[in-house]
Amino acid sequence: MILYNSEEVSKILGVNVSTIKRWSTSGKLKCIRTAGGHRKFEMQHLTEFIQQSRKSNTKINAFPLEKEEDSQISEWILKANFSQLEDYVRKQAIRCNRKKILDVLKGLFLSKVALYTIYDQLLTPLLHNIGDAWEKGQISTTEEHFASQSIKDSIIRLQGMIKLPEKKLGSVMVMNLENELHDIVLKMIDHILEYKGYKILFSGQLTQRLNLQDIFEDYTPKRLYISSTFIKDINATQKEFDQICQVASQNSVDVFVGGSGFDHLKFSMPAAKGRLSTFKELYEM
Repeated sequence: MILYNSEEVSKILGVNVSTIKRWSTSGKLKCIRTAGGHRKFEMQHLTEFIQQSRKSNTKINAFPLEKEEDSQISEWILKANFSQLEDYVRKQAIRCNRKKILDVLKGLFLSKVALYTIYDQLLTPLLHNIGDAWEKGQISTTEEHFASQSIKDSIIRLQGMIKLPEKKLGSVMVMNLENELHDIVLKMIDHILEYKGYKILFSGQLTQRLNLQDIFEDYTPKRLYISSTFIKDINATQKEFDQICQVASQNSVDVFVGGSGFDHLKFSMPAAKGRLSTFKELYEM
């Protein structure tokens, strides 16, 4: 669990350090005291404080105010203005500015925007936007790669900041099909399921090298989630998917899929229980 010090929190909330200390002393802003007496803050402490402040119409920022234009971004975050935020995050991604991307994601979560909403309404359209720009020649292959990796890294960093349920609901496995170029969507699936309380077996792009039978026997996952956005060889991929479903069926593992790659595949195997179109569906199932 990542903890913030008073100076970091003062930048996030847009007040000076002495105000943070006063709020924490009065109990208005919860904190953890270290053995040395230093104040440390969890993301949950900031989330609760921002929500209480909004109820009392107190102006609080959800984005670190370091430049004059940052107040506008904070306003977009608090109003969940995804269209404006998408354009801003796209520019930061192409510039490889992971800190600014993370600040937006963190700010939305602090403002109590549901994690699945952040992924459905901000990151999914953004990734499509970047992919379309690359296909049209508007950005280079290098820019597309750097932008995608910057977004992925920011998701991983956000995942490390959010408190997870102590009680686990069981194990699930998430994986890509063999020729998938990116595992960004898979990482978002990973995060949603972990946030719900599942222990995650994340295989990423290593499908071909894994023995699913051994994994199912050794780790006993309840479900298998597969993401695919690109299929190079439909026949070969159909065969791969059918084989995965066959092994899953033999081990009583339910298979759920998502992504545009599955527009080209059939779902005739008994283990294939459903196709998910949004992260909200994933969270609510």
